[in-house]
Amino acid sequence: MASKQIVVFKLLDQEYSIDIMRVLEIGNYEPVRKVPEVPSYIEGIINLRGTIYPIFNLRKRLHIPDYESFNDTKIILMNLEETKVGFIVDSVCEILTIDEAEIEQTPKMLEKYESRYINGIIKKEERIIVIFDVDLLLSDHDEKVLMNIVN
Repeated sequence: MASKQIVVFKLLDQEYSIDIMRVLEIGNYEPVRKVPEVPSYIEGIINLRGTIYPIFNLRKRLHIPDYESFNDTKIILMNLEETKVGFIVDSVCEILTIDEAEIEQTPKMLEKYESRYINGIIKKEERIIVIFDVDLLLSDHDEKVLMNIVN
């Protein structure tokens, strides 16, 4: 059975994850530089070692109530198809190795809502971990906005 590693993080009290192969780096939260005329869930940009990263607030992107505590807040820097981006998350819990057989499909009734970003669900003991498809988190409009920011 094939296995893979995922980065497990929290938004509010829910655990989510992304494939570790897409992650470049996990860093502490740092203030971002605001960029005018972008969607509210794009917080701005950071410059990390000469690379500009547009920073998405995943709480805002997924319509989860926002809060202003940065004690455990992390930025997950990722390499997407066309650009590099960062996602602000409440905290990063762990790196977990899972068997692909442990991944359950998204319930059909959820597929038409925000869960179109969900690539599967893992149940481990009492935990439910939602797996995101990071490419689907960005709309075509987001990608055009990002291209204008970094170019």
